[in-house]
Amino acid sequence: MATKRSKGKMTRKFSKAASTKSGRVHVVPSKSGWSVKKEGAKRASSVKPTKEGALKAAKNLKSTERVIIHKKDGTIQRNTKKR
Repeated sequence: MATKRSKGKMTRKFSKAASTKSGRVHVVPSKSGWSVKKEGAKRASSVKPTKEGALKAAKNLKSTERVIIHKKDGTIQRNTKKR
């Protein structure tokens, strides 16, 4: 389980990476389930109760070129191109 300190560090790293306007979309854990976040956006595009639901929503976004799926601890599980 991540500590408060490591969660803050992870959030800062994500914020820095999210400052670009690329076609990358991240599926990340959130308080309400799983969030779909476009890089460069301040808010999640959607929040789903399951990881599978968030992944499907991420793939359905029009501007998505690459989907980056995170594990529950925030580390990257998989980095895939949209098909």
